[in-house]
Amino acid sequence: MKKFLTAATLAGTLAATPAFAQAEAAAPAAEAPAAAPAAEAAPEAAAPITDAELDQFAGAAIKVNEIAQDATLDAEGKQAAMVTAVQASGLDAVRFNEIASKSQSDETLKGRLAEAFARRPAPEATATAAAEGETATDEQAGG
Repeated sequence: MKKFLTAATLAGTLAATPAFAQAEAAAPAAEAPAAAPAAEAAPEAAAPITDAELDQFAGAAIKVNEIAQDATLDAEGKQAAMVTAVQASGLDAVRFNEIASKSQSDETLKGRLAEAFARRPAPEATATAAAEGETATDEQAGG
């Protein structure tokens, strides 16, 4: 249940996140305004979203969400860190935004995305396991 809540929370947070790569995508569009109509038609003709991409998206979305909540970064720092996190996942910003946007209206994709989030370890479970491992190591060293 916690994994589903985490997935639902992240999916809800992502509704505001797709805009993070707009600055990156806006520069080329400003240089070539004639390409804009083709770019608008591209999402409908886009390749199907694979399970591997959904797994990449889930990992990137978790990192993007963490960055968005980081009060130590200014807006530009957050933008750069988010783009880096998405690229590190193996997706480019355009594909990440495409998946995020499509998941808002496509119920099937929304379900597949929830499954991708569910396959990931819960952040608190990972932190708890790490803390338990440190405690066990401390106990072994002392005893």
